[in-house]
Amino acid sequence: MKPFHKIVIKNLDRVNIKYIIGADSLVGFSEGDIFKYSPNLHLYLFPFSKIKLVKLFLILIFNKIIIKPKKSNGKLFYRLRFKPTFFKKNSDSIRLSILKSIDENFTMHLGGADVKLKKTDLAIETKILDNLDLKIPHNLSSFVNKYRADLMLSFYKKHSVSFDSESEKKAVKLLLDVNDILKNSNVDYWIEGGTLLGAIRDKKLIPWDHDLDLGMKYSSDLKMKKMISNLKKQYYVSVKEFKSIDGLWQLGNYRVIKVYPRKNHFLKEDLCLDLFVYYLGQLPNRNEEVYKYVVWDRNAYHKKVFFDSIEEIEFYGKMIPVPSNPEEFLKVKYGKNWKTPVKEWNVALDDGSIYKEEH
Repeated sequence: MKPFHKIVIKNLDRVNIKYIIGADSLVGFSEGDIFKYSPNLHLYLFPFSKIKLVKLFLILIFNKIIIKPKKSNGKLFYRLRFKPTFFKKNSDSIRLSILKSIDENFTMHLGGADVKLKKTDLAIETKILDNLDLKIPHNLSSFVNKYRADLMLSFYKKHSVSFDSESEKKAVKLLLDVNDILKNSNVDYWIEGGTLLGAIRDKKLIPWDHDLDLGMKYSSDLKMKKMISNLKKQYYVSVKEFKSIDGLWQLGNYRVIKVYPRKNHFLKEDLCLDLFVYYLGQLPNRNEEVYKYVVWDRNAYHKKVFFDSIEEIEFYGKMIPVPSNPEEFLKVKYGKNWKTPVKEWNVALDDGSIYKEEH
């Protein structure tokens, strides 16, 4: 654990705020690695007084750790980051989710859904990790088995967008209009992810999907700027860079381009199109050229052969680019059973293109 993790946990005990390790951090802890699923630490806080929060805030700010209140679907939580200087902060964080006592349960909001944990299941015991006393549920394996789906809701989120008949029309319009802009921008691109899966398997967008996925080859910053400028003429566009996380590939200036329909000109709709930027390169210790990208704070890649030539298929009445041999591409990404619909799927945990280091 990092020093700032230890400072936070020690001072939660110091101001007498009761907590347990929670969410994916708890699942990882039960499997031998608390950071197996995310570099961020997740803690559940039992009800506490505001004066204790003020004390914690003052102690942590003295240690250059900033507490920020956040809201998810109107529900409060706190995000903590170590900020060594005014202009610099750690990319990883600690999330404090608040348990609310209702009858025989504690409830909380996670991954877009309300979660209930029985009070009788939340008896606490202490385990030592890195010379630090950590609070976890008593009988950890039984707790994780019972609540694993709830604990992993940050990965399997409930989204505000899904492609019913009305939102499907909006998504199709966004996809086809962006398709025209990208063609006119003279870049190499293709549909991928759930969008490609729906196009090949179902001949339509997947009803429970929540966004559109495209990929593109990086060629130059000049082309990227021109393409982004063309998209901004019609859409709200957000450019995401590579995060400064240990071990995460730094491939260039553009990680993903997020495209949203505009709302009232200056705002954005919830519907999003993600355009992932792929960079030609080699994997560590392998003499093989691949196309590398980063998604969900994970290094990922696909074989070069998928993009040496781009095919086209008809989708909603227009010709849309797809990777060469799209069925094989989907097999890599979703596994050999890609033709079988699965509603709960997360790229960080389930995507076959995620790079795994060789040991």
